[in-house]
Amino acid sequence: MIHIYDKKGFQPLLTLQCERLVGADLSNQQLNEASLIEHDLSEANLQNTSLVHADFRIAKLINTDFRGADLTGADFSNAILDGAKLQGAKLASAKFFHVDLGKLDLDGVDMSQIQKL
Repeated sequence: MIHIYDKKGFQPLLTLQCERLVGADLSNQQLNEASLIEHDLSEANLQNTSLVHADFRIAKLINTDFRGADLTGADFSNAILDGAKLQGAKLASAKFFHVDLGKLDLDGVDMSQIQKL
């Protein structure tokens, strides 16, 4: 069983009856302020999920599907995003510090409002 908590660690946002998040279907969920630091969400489906101010620092997000997700203010610092799909995602104020943007699927993605180093 996996529990996803808010960034303060007090409020459970979602409980899943699985052992890991690789390939998990988290589409259409409300996970604002979620703490997903160092989680492996590779191949996960996060389409149309609200992840406003979610914390993905140091997360493994290989081929993760974020299409249509609200990632406003999300922090992807030091995350591995190889092949992640971001088409239609809201990325205003999202942080991509120390992320290799060349390994993302950015066709048609507006990256003009992100923060990066």
